[in-house]
Amino acid sequence: MSAQMRITASELRLYLREPSAVAATLALPLLIIVAFGLVIDPAEHDPIVTYFPGLAISFSLAVLSLNLMPSILAGYREKGILRRLYTTPVHPSKVLIGQLLVSCTVAVALAAVVIGAGTAIGFPLPAQPLGFALAFVLGCVSLFSVGLLVAAIAPTARIAGGVGGFLFFVSMFLGGVFTPRETLPGFLGQIGDYTPLGATMAAIRDSWAGDFPQPLHLAVMATITVVFGLASARLFRWE
Repeated sequence: MSAQMRITASELRLYLREPSAVAATLALPLLIIVAFGLVIDPAEHDPIVTYFPGLAISFSLAVLSLNLMPSILAGYREKGILRRLYTTPVHPSKVLIGQLLVSCTVAVALAAVVIGAGTAIGFPLPAQPLGFALAFVLGCVSLFSVGLLVAAIAPTARIAGGVGGFLFFVSMFLGGVFTPRETLPGFLGQIGDYTPLGATMAAIRDSWAGDFPQPLHLAVMATITVVFGLASARLFRWE
């Protein structure tokens, strides 16, 4: 097994040993989709039916990218783990790659949980599968790029957690995740279109309803991925 695979496996074990992380990213989306599926009639062709799968997926992606990842990586730097790796044949970038691989694996797993459980209790499958796949992938990479930038500039895990938590709650509100976008004032919904979580939520809901995601939302996610990804690569410090 290569060094990268061993580090990735170690990061996965550390993730699985944190009950709160597993609950927030896998158990909670399952609870959301099942609980609301029992309250409403998933067979109804109502815009609100697309809201709950989008809520379950977007919420967990936000937790994964804005809360867990920045705190973990900043904590590694704060404890000197990344600096000490420089004295070994294993470059500290492998830890960063391992954390990204674990996050991607968890993201795919949570999407599978939501789709599988939702289908089992009556929610329709995404009516535009290609659009959903594109929205999901761009949503993941755009949110991960924001999380990496927080990890890059935050000197401690506590600060990373604070900044990530602030971005989490602001994004959840403006992105139409806390409440359906239909209930937000028009200008707030327009602001949410230009946030990674808002664009992700809207694109997932569109694809679930059978419409291809709007070019604006895809462009926002792609632009954020490039800009924030390059910024985090430039600013990330190993010590």
